[in-house]
Amino acid sequence: MKHRVLTALAIASGIALLFVARGQQHQTRLSQLALRVAHAEQHLARVEDYQHIANLQRQYGYYLDKAQFNELVNLFTDDVSVEYSQRGVYLGKERARKLMNMMPGGAQGLQFGQLQNHLQVGGVIHVAEDGLTAKGRWRALIMMGDTTRHWANWQEGLYENEYRKEGGVWKISRVRFLLNVNADYDKGWGVAPKPVPGPSRDNPPDLPQSDPAYQPYPTPYIPPYHYPNPVTGKPWSPRP
Repeated sequence: MKHRVLTALAIASGIALLFVARGQQHQTRLSQLALRVAHAEQHLARVEDYQHIANLQRQYGYYLDKAQFNELVNLFTDDVSVEYSQRGVYLGKERARKLMNMMPGGAQGLQFGQLQNHLQVGGVIHVAEDGLTAKGRWRALIMMGDTTRHWANWQEGLYENEYRKEGGVWKISRVRFLLNVNADYDKGWGVAPKPVPGPSRDNPPDLPQSDPAYQPYPTPYIPPYHYPNPVTGKPWSPRP
């Protein structure tokens, strides 16, 4: 009888251990699944952030096309930093509005005969792991002109911008546009490249241009990349 009882207890203990082991395996699988779901949710959030930032930058370009400067400035954070070519750096939204007044035309909205199409292409965006900040690089091809003044320009340059999420909404926290090509439409950049605009005497910048080495075409200048080489992992270097 005692032998039977011991045998039954051993079997019961084995079954209990088996259930415990299976329970632990099940819990481990649930934990692994929860981690995979959390990772997928984080990845999806970064993908959505990327799309919001891409749309934000495109909307900036469309507002700039039509000289809708009030709408454009509303895309900025209150402490935005704005730098166009060699004009210097303007700090804050109100100073950004002052800078917009110096753009060709200057007035809110295009006037009769004016053109300033602003094509933005080649966007490369990197969102921070916390999903609160990001950086982006874009190329802009610009067609400008005014039939009433009989002039037209080709322009081309690069943006290296920064973005910040405030209250769940992405905004532009830094605009840095480095004009590379500035040339008359009829003569072109191969014959008579023009200098880019410098600092204003009437409305001087808050800071000088951020990179003193920056010069437009025909001087070869590479605006620093905000990202390392995606294959080698090496950071950007000004040397070839």
